[in-house]
Amino acid sequence: MRNWLVASFAVAVTAAVACGVAADRPLGPADSYLLLAPTGEKSPAGLPVVRPIEINDERVLPLVRLLEDGFATEVLRTLYLAKQLVREISVDGKRFSEAGRRAAAEPLCLLLGAETARERGLAVPRWFGGAIERPATIWLGFSDSYAQDKALVQTLTSRLAVHVLDVVATGGTFSAEGAAPVLAAAYRMALEVIAREWRDPRGPRGAMSVQAGTETQRELFADIRENRFVMTADRAALRSGHEMLADPGVAATVLFRLAQDRAVAQRVAPKEFYAPFAAGRLPEGVSPAAVLGPFRNFQAKLLGSWAKSVLAGHGPRDIVDLLEIYGREFPTEKAEVIRVFVVTTFGATVKPGGVSARAEDAKAALADLTALVADLVAGRKTLRDGVTQGKNTAP
Repeated sequence: MRNWLVASFAVAVTAAVACGVAADRPLGPADSYLLLAPTGEKSPAGLPVVRPIEINDERVLPLVRLLEDGFATEVLRTLYLAKQLVREISVDGKRFSEAGRRAAAEPLCLLLGAETARERGLAVPRWFGGAIERPATIWLGFSDSYAQDKALVQTLTSRLAVHVLDVVATGGTFSAEGAAPVLAAAYRMALEVIAREWRDPRGPRGAMSVQAGTETQRELFADIRENRFVMTADRAALRSGHEMLADPGVAATVLFRLAQDRAVAQRVAPKEFYAPFAAGRLPEGVSPAAVLGPFRNFQAKLLGSWAKSVLAGHGPRDIVDLLEIYGREFPTEKAEVIRVFVVTTFGATVKPGGVSARAEDAKAALADLTALVADLVAGRKTLRDGVTQGKNTAP
């Protein structure tokens, strides 16, 4: 049971390189990652030729430690979940493309000494003949000085989150038609904030310093934690519902809060939902949600419902679409998901102008929001009833 969706290990491509693995064969197990470095050479097609780095090489130890312990490993395992979804999910007999499922069977490639954060295409050398080109292989890049990043777990999470969602939104093909930009940014932002506040097994000593990272990274954490994105720049008024739905920061705040909500994160989905993840892997009677833990249980449900909508041809355009898709998939969680969204946005997408955000009006605002949630759950209102191009209103 411990091995189910839990193992995350690094593998070297030495054997594959020596044997001259074919371009259409995986470089390693799907639920693993490769540590690579550029040789400085280019293939005939201009792809960087790479070589393996051993897992005990001092250059990669900071990265390996993060991937083996703490929040980064949760996101890495979420990537494994996403790839399993693409390989195994079926909706009314329809599956993701063969090319996408092949790509989802590849390990995660991490390239140290790279100049860019993410690219497509690399080449591996072999004993005889030229390097084998793999133009479809996606890799995540890190500079030689990456270990100096005091907020490395946030930086790493950001890159992994982009990769995770790309796997799901494109069905593994990494085509240009990925997730809607507002949702792609929101997912990355939400996971970055969780990464920044996560406590590793060392307890309080494992917390990230409030001063760590760039100003942008620190501001993102504060803006989402304090729900600033729903307010105007001067924080004097609520933004319109239309503006809120167009801002990834608002969607990120909602996703962040849902991931922290026990009524959502810990709620067990119907047994059949876990089939792409757990079929044949767990003993009878063992809860997949318990094995996954709250964070990955929510990710499995979120990405699973997202993947189904993509496969059905109607992927979400904004946070309202995503929540409606999630609510249809998990009706027992619908009321709580709606409540989190409405409270976060002060009802601005439901009721023009929303409700008061003033601290002194908190009691009346709570009553108004509770009534809005009841109307939404009963179907008397929709989450877009208040979306207009109107002016901002005083809170």
